[in-house]
Amino acid sequence: MANRIALTMVFTLSFASYVAPDLSLLLQIAPLVLFMLLVVFKVLLSSSLLTAMESLFAPDGLVFVFFLSLFLIAPSVQSSESLAFSLLLCSCLLLARLYMAVVPLSEVLEAFFWSGVICIAFFVPMALATLIEAIRSLSRFTAFNFHPNLLAFVLAGFFCTMAWKTLIGGWVVRLIAFPLGIISLVIIFLASSRGSIVGILVGSVLAVALSTVRLVKGRNAKSLRRLLIFIALVIMAFMVVHAEGWFQDTSDVADQVLQVTDSNRGIDSGFSGRFDKWHETINTMRDGSWLWGHGIRTSDSMSQLVDNSYVVTLYEVGILPLVLISFRFFSLVIQSIKKYFSATDPTQAATHLVCILLMTVFLSNNFVARYLFAVGNPYSLFALLVFVAPTSTLSASIRSELLHRAYHASAAESPRTDDLKGLA
Repeated sequence: MANRIALTMVFTLSFASYVAPDLSLLLQIAPLVLFMLLVVFKVLLSSSLLTAMESLFAPDGLVFVFFLSLFLIAPSVQSSESLAFSLLLCSCLLLARLYMAVVPLSEVLEAFFWSGVICIAFFVPMALATLIEAIRSLSRFTAFNFHPNLLAFVLAGFFCTMAWKTLIGGWVVRLIAFPLGIISLVIIFLASSRGSIVGILVGSVLAVALSTVRLVKGRNAKSLRRLLIFIALVIMAFMVVHAEGWFQDTSDVADQVLQVTDSNRGIDSGFSGRFDKWHETINTMRDGSWLWGHGIRTSDSMSQLVDNSYVVTLYEVGILPLVLISFRFFSLVIQSIKKYFSATDPTQAATHLVCILLMTVFLSNNFVARYLFAVGNPYSLFALLVFVAPTSTLSASIRSELLHRAYHASAAESPRTDDLKGLA
């Protein structure tokens, strides 16, 4: 419980740093310092130290911690500022690996969820006046030191966990998660973040498709019937809205908020000129710098800021780190899909499904954002923890927790060994 509370505070502090009057470097580093202290007490000063150290020298640890760190630091030595950022990022990579070697993924998910509850519950009252004005005028919502896209990006991550808890949580948790999930969607819409909206749609479609396939393969007629009824109700609601003439009014409002047809931000603008910036940035690497990069955070000093994490990573650290980072993230999604279909326990399956949803939204959104490999916001920090988690323990940690729960839940009821063997 203490670990979960501490990690929840790390995520929350990462969000809260943007609410402060002045977004200073000290405030941005504060959650990372807290995370470092958490790792010290959870890992370095515990009996789990040997296990954590062993995980560093596992094949995936050597490749995605040590080997990757070398290629992040190497192009950054030419600038003291770039070198400082690369050392900070690599230090977080190392600490996160030690931490995830002994902490189950489900614990991180729980902390991220409760952080979302705290952040949204405090953020909405503080920004209520601005939010009401955005609703009234349909103007783009922004608050405090958040860029609208960054706020929507973080809330997209929180929304995934709210949807997860709405489906599997107790009734009290569902009463908390459902309205906060709706509020997250409203703010994302008002922030006019098309990338976050598309990311949520892509992730949701994939999650629903996987759920349908799993129910069909498992011949779970009752759950499949509920899912099909839900899909049918959504289709019927859309048909009613279209038939009543509300669809045009709704699309006009959506177009005004999202500015899909706007000459400056719409489709004809190349997504706010992003395509031209990507093309121009790629052209600057014809000198061979796509092989070794220019250094961490060097893209910040470009005349035109590039909002594509994959292009930014290529520009800053070169092709090899981009391949390693992308491969790791996408392979984790594929592994989670395999584990989702092989899971025999509903809780375990739901945990893998929310990981698929979180990572799909994250990877999709980063085509128009620059938070793929960063630690400056709670969603990116969560993704980094998943990135470095030992592959061999991603499912084992969940399984051991299920066995632990089953043991304590059945202790008062004279447990039968057959039941525990079944879980194992």
